Amino acid sequence: MKAPAAKLFRPDLLPGLISFIGLLLVWKAISLFFLPTFLPAPMELVGRVVNLLSQSRAYLVIGKTLERVLIGLILSMLIGILVGLVMGRRRVVEGFLDSWIMVLLTFPAISWAFLAVLWFGISEIAPIFTIVLIVFPYVTMNVWEGTKAVDKALIDMARVFKANRALLLRKVLIPQLMPYIFSSLRISFALSWKIALVSEAFGVGRGVGKELTYWFQSTRADMMLAWGVSFMLIMVFIDVTLLRWWERRTFSWRQIPVA
Repeated sequence: MKAPAAKLFRPDLLPGLISFIGLLLVWKAISLFFLPTFLPAPMELVGRVVNLLSQSRAYLVIGKTLERVLIGLILSMLIGILVGLVMGRRRVVEGFLDSWIMVLLTFPAISWAFLAVLWFGISEIAPIFTIVLIVFPYVTMNVWEGTKAVDKALIDMARVFKANRALLLRKVLIPQLMPYIFSSLRISFALSWKIALVSEAFGVGRGVGKELTYWFQSTRADMMLAWGVSFMLIMVFIDVTLLRWWERRTFSWRQIPVA
């Protein structure tokens, strides 16, 4: 009878639980010195999030932002994987694009958001353009490094058996690059929705970023937190239920499970 109880108790989770409870207590104590609209207590914020997610309008706004995130993410992954593969397989291309990728990685994200609004105006293109230009260099860098780490013996074996380029890519390169691709996917997903909110604050008519701007102008920090936390919860839900599931399913053949 003691075995199930022992399994439920995880000593390794205790420090994290204690720190989380401590954070809530400190947050509650600090909130006593401010108005609820400036810094709501934890339970007050939970109430605002629940109230927000009970409105159908909220899902229309979140859905619009999520649509932009997914389009930008898919484009970033496709471009990044293609460029990373070519850079890893062709020294000439690597030498030509190496510096440009670093330039894109170091260029301020907020600058792309402003430039996108100037170039495309209040449109759907602006946030997607911003996501792609900021995210695809990270994907490229990851896939590029992964391509250079590919087992050369397998490539040589495929060539011995007269495998064409399409077969070499599909059966040799891509399977070995999957850990790098999934790593890029999860990092890119986390980056994309944050970038989308910043870009929406300047360049769209509707979205979570626009809601954050509206409540900022109304000096309602509580509603800004409510929108931010609500969207964050949905993004975490997608990551845990979809992306991690997909990753576990892809690497189910491994003896060591993916965390």
